[in-house]
Amino acid sequence: MERMIARFDEKAEIIEHCQAAEDIFVLKVAAPAVSASARPGQFCMVEVKAVGSSDPLLRRPFSIHAREDGGRLSFLYRRVGRGTDLLSRMRPGEMLNVLGPLGRGFRVRPDITPILAGGGMGMAPLLFLAEYCAGSMDTFTILGGRTASELTGLESFRRTGTRVLVATEDGSLGTRGMVTDVLDGLLKTLSESAGQCEIHTCGPWPMMRAVYEMASQSGIPCWVSLESRMACGTGLCLGCAVYGTEKILHVCREGPVFHGDSIRWRDGQ
Repeated sequence: MERMIARFDEKAEIIEHCQAAEDIFVLKVAAPAVSASARPGQFCMVEVKAVGSSDPLLRRPFSIHAREDGGRLSFLYRRVGRGTDLLSRMRPGEMLNVLGPLGRGFRVRPDITPILAGGGMGMAPLLFLAEYCAGSMDTFTILGGRTASELTGLESFRRTGTRVLVATEDGSLGTRGMVTDVLDGLLKTLSESAGQCEIHTCGPWPMMRAVYEMASQSGIPCWVSLESRMACGTGLCLGCAVYGTEKILHVCREGPVFHGDSIRWRDGQ
């Protein structure tokens, strides 16, 4: 999945748009050209304005949450500012422009057991990955949040066949603690076969750093999906730079998925 794939700027109809939790929404659009080329871990630049309007000017980057038959794509997002607030008010039947698929997605080996680890909104790109792995390999998915109400769509993950493990900081669902607490227990359980696993993670920077360090200590490859503010999504604005171990990396062009070894974690994001 490392090769760059054709991207499309497609006028997409909103098929469904629902609020899954407080300030968390699932947007489903019909975008057959983008959908046909999409791979797990890639993202789209989505307009957050009605077609014909010029405000706000910049699109917003959203991970592809899921792909369905009929050329439909879903995006899971949190309402955090003016742009996503405007988007949250759009209704089925309205049109918006979607540029994608963009970036480089997750690298999945068919002979390796994937462990997916998502914290908070970091679950957004992982459902598509769980769907991709469904039926062909055993998969574990660890999802964590501050409280149970933040963990939306657990049944969607379970329907893929992945074994879902949950952590909440307040103990309202699953293990009381962090994603890393559950991961530590899982790695101990899989200790004899840990060399046949790979970790794919997305979430807050401190969580991903901790997951990567745990993976490194166990000799397990770890792929991380980074989030960043960006204006273009295609590498022109150079606004999504992060420190790599050898050079400056750009999330939109060389990511958003990177091998954990390539990130200079101590410098933050």
